[in-house]
Amino acid sequence: MSLADGPPDLPYPKLPFWDAVSLAYSTYFRHFVEALRASWLWMIVVAVFTGFASWQQWSWMATAMANLKPGLPPQMPRSFETALLLNLDNILLLLAGVSIAVAWHRLMILNEQPGFSGGNVATKNLWRYIVVALALFLVMLLPMAAVMFPTFYFLQPVPGPARPPSGFFLLLPLGFTAYAVGTAVAFRLTLLLPARAIGDTSLTFKQTWNRTRGNVWRLFWGVVVTTMPALLIAQVVFLVGVGPPRPSTVVSEDFVAQMTAMSTVFAVYYLLILPIGIGFLSHAYRHFFVAPLELP
Repeated sequence: MSLADGPPDLPYPKLPFWDAVSLAYSTYFRHFVEALRASWLWMIVVAVFTGFASWQQWSWMATAMANLKPGLPPQMPRSFETALLLNLDNILLLLAGVSIAVAWHRLMILNEQPGFSGGNVATKNLWRYIVVALALFLVMLLPMAAVMFPTFYFLQPVPGPARPPSGFFLLLPLGFTAYAVGTAVAFRLTLLLPARAIGDTSLTFKQTWNRTRGNVWRLFWGVVVTTMPALLIAQVVFLVGVGPPRPSTVVSEDFVAQMTAMSTVFAVYYLLILPIGIGFLSHAYRHFFVAPLELP
């Protein structure tokens, strides 16, 4: 019998926050070769596709800025091909992230070595993972949408110089509150992701909700602490090494090349560090549904 089968009101142990964070980082560096094995092909494909799509995007932007007239919007609409490329690039990046995440969950929880990079795309576990991820995305956004859509529909500002109705601004905090509530609920349910990655289809939304009671902030800050520092380090390195773009260089080919390189490197870097945050969710799942965490 798994821990999830216990009585829902049992006082389960809280997630040991720093133990889970420490394990997320230590297991990442200890299994760095496995991280490369799971991601190397994705990084190559994403680098090529992102580089091409970014070059198209930034070239368009440089041309639009060069033709910009004071007081007028850009007169050069973005082409359908460029928009399509960027959307496909985003989908590819998301698919790559899911593939790496599933492989890392299985390594952390089942001790299953990653197979060929991208080889799990056709597996049921990966697509179940995507279904749960989409469900959590809807859980996060639907409460805000339920508040904001009627707000925009019934309290639309009148065209022209007239001020929008006062109720329009009063309901904005309510929309942000609804978004915060949806986000908290989604974080309570995030452990369904590692469950589906390892083939645990018996774990329900209700069981996950009951087991993670009182741990929403631990889960939220755990994901933040295992994802944001590495991203901030990359931003600082870029700003120190290259510096912020200057208006005088926005229309130059050097600016296009610089921004294309930055977009490509950041996409590859994101895939490389992704297992740290995924590892945190894996260890949290183990704590709540396998056995309480114990540091070696």
